[in-house]
Amino acid sequence: MGGIAGMIRFDGRAVAQTDITAIEHLLAHRGGVRRHSVDQGVLLAFDSILEADTDAALYAVADVTVFEPSSTESHFVGNYTLNGFSSFNQLNADFAVALWDARRQTLVCARDLLGVKPLYYVHRPGSFCAFATEIKALLAIGEVVVKPNQHKFREYLTWPKAYVPYSSETFYETIYSVLPGHYLQVSSRDSQVTAYWKPDLSRINGLIDADDYAALFREEFTEAVNARMLGKSQVGAHLSGGLDSSSVSCVAQHLLMAQGRPSVHTFNIDTGLASTDESVYVQEVIRQWNPVHHTVQPEPDVLASILEINRLFDRPEHFIIPSSFHLSVSIKARQIGCDCILTGHDGDSVITTGFDYLDQLIDRGDWDELQRACQQTVSQPNRNLTYVSDKWLSLSDRAKYEKYILYIVGAEVVSRFKGEPLTRFLHTLSSQKQRFNLSTTAILTYCIKRISDKIAHRVLIDSAFSPAFRQLSTPLLQPTTQGLNACLSPESPVPVSQIINTTNVICNEQLDHIGAYYGHQYSFPFFDKRVVEVGLATPAWVSFDEGRGRGLIRHGLQTVLPPAIVDRLTKANFVEYGNLSAQQLYQATHEQFALPGHEIWEVIDRPVFNEIVAIVFNSRIPIQQKTRYNWLLSRIIYLSLWLSTLSKGS
Repeated sequence: MGGIAGMIRFDGRAVAQTDITAIEHLLAHRGGVRRHSVDQGVLLAFDSILEADTDAALYAVADVTVFEPSSTESHFVGNYTLNGFSSFNQLNADFAVALWDARRQTLVCARDLLGVKPLYYVHRPGSFCAFATEIKALLAIGEVVVKPNQHKFREYLTWPKAYVPYSSETFYETIYSVLPGHYLQVSSRDSQVTAYWKPDLSRINGLIDADDYAALFREEFTEAVNARMLGKSQVGAHLSGGLDSSSVSCVAQHLLMAQGRPSVHTFNIDTGLASTDESVYVQEVIRQWNPVHHTVQPEPDVLASILEINRLFDRPEHFIIPSSFHLSVSIKARQIGCDCILTGHDGDSVITTGFDYLDQLIDRGDWDELQRACQQTVSQPNRNLTYVSDKWLSLSDRAKYEKYILYIVGAEVVSRFKGEPLTRFLHTLSSQKQRFNLSTTAILTYCIKRISDKIAHRVLIDSAFSPAFRQLSTPLLQPTTQGLNACLSPESPVPVSQIINTTNVICNEQLDHIGAYYGHQYSFPFFDKRVVEVGLATPAWVSFDEGRGRGLIRHGLQTVLPPAIVDRLTKANFVEYGNLSAQQLYQATHEQFALPGHEIWEVIDRPVFNEIVAIVFNSRIPIQQKTRYNWLLSRIIYLSLWLSTLSKGS
């Protein structure tokens, strides 16, 4: 748990007691509150820290979990006095901090590099700046106008085709989010956002072979897990059976046993569908490490779940898809008394598959190595590349190689020669045929498939906006993490946008929010600053691991993970469950926004919405083709429920 809030006034007025009382009431679930008054306002710490240096006229309030020793006991005021804004980069911690520099008359706010700890603010120049861990605390301030930000709807309801940078915009006009890896300076007149994150790759530069990288990953990851369990009485962990969650659970149990502490409580969710069943891998972890394991089912009452989420959360992007999925784990963890839940969420963004190694070989024109790498990939036992061919498992070894090499090289040829005459495209494919010893049949099959895919993709729905909504003015440019991504990515084998993006940060904020209400702290060992640096600096060929992918984990944790997990090449497919959940969500809620006068129909075109609903419920359409429609339908419903709540509240 934990949280912060406060207000600095630039107009000489006192902070209204009614505002303070409202904020304290709305954030009471985050812990006991301590107040610290400053000349121009108040700082509030909910089970968090307050720091002050009256000589330097510096005061800070921070929600922080530190994962390695600091050079000073004052993590923020002391470090800021010595090192200024670079002090934020020196911390290996999950944190959200607000620091009032009275001499400069400046409020400084910052978040950790992955945005695990949320922080929002509203700034009215010449009047005040208020900040809080949750938006609802800002909405309670009398001078804050509650108005939905329709420009945010555009991002929220458009199917993403690439990583979307995290933006400071929120669903409310005038309320903004502090960017991960950045600090914000607010004065009476203006505000300024600056990136502080500069990865330290010095300890990685001298590494030579794959074992060196794996050993460093093992060391940093083990310490990241250990640091997150310090001081916790009852540790929980997600355990789906995949590489990421299994790594977290196995390392945690290994450490707890060595320290003579109670075993980790592991949780997996049983959806009741064969397509999501990973129990055979979960059982391998249980057999080797014997954690206290719990299998839970998604909450059965979909409507009750979504209404509870709508009550607790600030805006629709924090709603969970599907609605009842993570709530079931949090409810069970609260019953057990877990004060910490470790999660391997999106570990593959940090410790990557390494398959971009194939793109690097294409860029270098290293065709011999590319052939060898593709052969290594398709020859892996139990490799099922259904995204290349839905009949993959029944193909001969030769056919698998041809389809995969064309999938890799053909896509590159298409991207490089897009817009060029068909004859040039075919000539290029012909040269690739000779270079990679491909059959004419394979080439023709590939071309026919691309043409049929192109025809099919013409009718894909990316959004369902009404004509009137589409005519809205272009949103104002707001600060995003894109600048940080562009600055750091050229120096790293792994694109930073793969790690810091809207999807990842929003999920971090979701789990922080859930944990605060259900009494436990979610923690992300893969998002540890030092683990992230290892992932960023590891060459793609190391992660590629001769076609297996995830080389750092497979080699680094091979003595901790069960062999079945080390060798696992598959992932559970949640498309069927996503489709079922979208149908249940619609059936449970559609009466609440069906009337023509509902606010959602000012944003959404009803005929297009009905088409999306028809696709989601059409049993003749293959499940794999419904992913975007399940996503769009769920998000439209979430937005409609949120708008209903907003209109009632106003």
